[in-house]
Amino acid sequence: MKKTFKTLLSLLMAIILSFSCAVYVVAEEADDKVDVVKIYGPDRIKAYLASLTIQIADTYYYGVSDEDLLYRALCSTIDLGKFDLDTAVSYMMRLLKDGYSEFYTPERFESLYNDISGEYYGIGVQIMLSGDHVVVAGVFPDSPAEKAGIKLYDTIVSVDGVDIAGMSTADVAALIKREKQAKVTIGIVRNGTPMFIDCFCDEVDQNPISYEIMEDGKIGYIYLSTFSLNMDEFLVPVLEEFKQKGIDDIILDIRNNGGGELNAAIALANHFIPDGVIAKLKYRNPENNTDLVITNGVEKSPYNMVLLVNGGSASASELFTGAVKDRDAGTVIGTKTYGKGSMQSIFRLITGSAVKYTVAEFHTPNDARIHTVGITPDYVVENSYQHITEESLTPLDLDEHGNTSSGKHVLAIEERLFALGCFEGVPDEVFDEETSEALRYFQMMRNLEITGQPDMFTLVSLVNIIYDFKIENDDQLEAAKKFLLTGSIN
Repeated sequence: MKKTFKTLLSLLMAIILSFSCAVYVVAEEADDKVDVVKIYGPDRIKAYLASLTIQIADTYYYGVSDEDLLYRALCSTIDLGKFDLDTAVSYMMRLLKDGYSEFYTPERFESLYNDISGEYYGIGVQIMLSGDHVVVAGVFPDSPAEKAGIKLYDTIVSVDGVDIAGMSTADVAALIKREKQAKVTIGIVRNGTPMFIDCFCDEVDQNPISYEIMEDGKIGYIYLSTFSLNMDEFLVPVLEEFKQKGIDDIILDIRNNGGGELNAAIALANHFIPDGVIAKLKYRNPENNTDLVITNGVEKSPYNMVLLVNGGSASASELFTGAVKDRDAGTVIGTKTYGKGSMQSIFRLITGSAVKYTVAEFHTPNDARIHTVGITPDYVVENSYQHITEESLTPLDLDEHGNTSSGKHVLAIEERLFALGCFEGVPDEVFDEETSEALRYFQMMRNLEITGQPDMFTLVSLVNIIYDFKIENDDQLEAAKKFLLTGSIN
């Protein structure tokens, strides 16, 4: 270790020793603050901080000196007039300016872990604010909430007797989450009727997969929202269903998928890409460079696949895209990917906080750099846009409120719901369950009574919106379907 580094470390430890009593007071005043100096002693914290500093300096891909890291830790102590390990490390992390290295508080780290793993203990609902109310916007299949009887569009008013009025969705979620099998009583209002529902928290799997069968059973479509560790448990049954139905033409959509866990990308590659290299990992020390290889025993991809990507496809999405393109495992359609070809390592601290920093970049199997460059698809297809104005829509007659019989008034409602992204079908003159469901979603978004019916308040809200905007046409998906059916996008 260099003399300068030793001097800085000795100075910092002297300050730690002199502030150790003050640290204890701060720890007592904070709710759950961990006083690591009191628990472990100054010598162990000295060794711990030195080890962390050297580890980051040795493995950070873009280079940083241990002296500079330790100097930042020293500055935090002087600035605050006391030593706090989390603050010292957070100061250190500010030196790593690649845009993907950062410090995580225990709360943020728990959230990050849940996102990566796709699992947490809770009741399995998605919630959102509708005006001043917290409304159930989604219920996970086979979740504690579904088993207990909580339904879409229920308004949550209390958790274990605590009135949640004025709380954010994050605060409400924190109230609900707890240890496995713990009971939580949810107070809801459904269609004006208050009730209490007991749920027992359990492990909830967040499903990153949605799918459908298109073109009269000829094409299987899969959308992957993120690369979570539990991805495979949801993907495998879908692929099995496609197999049973004789579907081997597949559209895999990873547009706006910002990445996730490397092992999930490897798992996805095992299904779609033949035996061999899927990426080249480049470390700061070239001696550590390695090829990322899958050994699935497959010589040719079992699917005729089109991969959809865009500027929101990043990180693990780009690793997979590069493998598909370089290994001829499918055809890539869309727009150029984001260009995030770096890999981060996550290290948890003894305080429960964590650091994430860049340790490598990954290149495609043909050794093309991805970071800051992105990947250009085999076929570049830009989505077009349709300009929506009030004049382009069927007139909506407020006198038709409550009328659900077929007619132009239904078409007018559906056209507006479609333009607002609430209705996914083709607007027609038939009021069916799809129309009613779209109205429920619109009512939730506009803080109206959720009835699924075209009442006066709902129609007035639909009329009062200014329709002067563009909606995106999914030309990329249409090109993918056409390519699979004809071999051409033209």
